[in-house]
Amino acid sequence: MQIHSAGLFARKSVPPDVLQAVADRFAKANIRFFDDLRSMESPPAELDWVIALGGDGTVLRALRLWPGVPLLAVNFGHVGFLSQCDSDELLMALDRLLEGRFEIEERLALEVAMRDRQWRCINELVIRGGTRMIEVDVSIDHRLVQSPRGDGVIVGTPTGATAYLLSAGGPLVTPKVDCILVQPLNEHSLSSRTVIVPGDAEIELRVWRDHHQMGRDELGASVDGQPRVWLHSGETLQLCRSKTPVRLITLDGDSFFRNLRKRLRW
Repeated sequence: MQIHSAGLFARKSVPPDVLQAVADRFAKANIRFFDDLRSMESPPAELDWVIALGGDGTVLRALRLWPGVPLLAVNFGHVGFLSQCDSDELLMALDRLLEGRFEIEERLALEVAMRDRQWRCINELVIRGGTRMIEVDVSIDHRLVQSPRGDGVIVGTPTGATAYLLSAGGPLVTPKVDCILVQPLNEHSLSSRTVIVPGDAEIELRVWRDHHQMGRDELGASVDGQPRVWLHSGETLQLCRSKTPVRLITLDGDSFFRNLRKRLRW
C-alpha cells in the first residue's frame, strides 16, 4: 500500500511535544503530513491515513470527516474502546504503521435518513422521549416487529456495542459480526429484549408521543452523541447499511478483547 499523505486529528489537550514527535516520524518517511487537521479551515479531502489522538469522541469525529479513510486511534482520553493502543505506546504504533506491520479492519456503518437529511452513524442512533414514555414502531425489512413503549430505542452497530448499548444492558458483539442491534430503552415491559438483525436489513422507526403529556422539545434523535434533532409525533426515520464502511488500522488481532480486559477490567 503506497502512502502519499497522512494527517493528524488530535484533541486540544495533547501536549505539543507529542504532536511534534508524530510529525517528525512522517517527515523522516517522506510522507506529506498535515499536523493539525482539527484547526484547518479547509482540511484536505483526500488522505491515505488519519492518526487520531484522543478519546472515542475524537475518533468518531475524525471518522465522520474522512469516511472510508483508514484511521489509527491512539487513546489520549478516558475510555478508548476504539483505540489500538494508549498514549505511552504512540511511537511504537507509528513505527509499526510506517513499517507496514498492520491490517485494516472494516466495520459496518449505518446511514440514517429523516425528512431531507442524512447522517452517517458509526456507533448508534438514539431516540429518547425525555421525562415521558414514548412508543416506537420498529419495522425490519418492511415488517412491523415490535412497538416498545418506554424511554425510547437505540439502533446500533457492532462498534456501538461497547458504547451506549453496553451501558443500556445490550450484548457484547465482536466488530466483525455483520449485524445491526435494536434495543428498547427502559421499556414498560419485562419481556423486552435486544433484537439482532443482519447487516443488510432495512430498519424503519416511527415515533409516537402523547401531545398532552410531553413538551414539544422533549422528543429527539441523536446520532453518535451529536446534538439532538427534534421529532414530531408520527415522524419516521430509516436506517440501512452505509456503502462506506468504517476502516480502522489494527496492530494485532486482539485489540477488541484487550480493550475489554483493560477498560472493563475483565
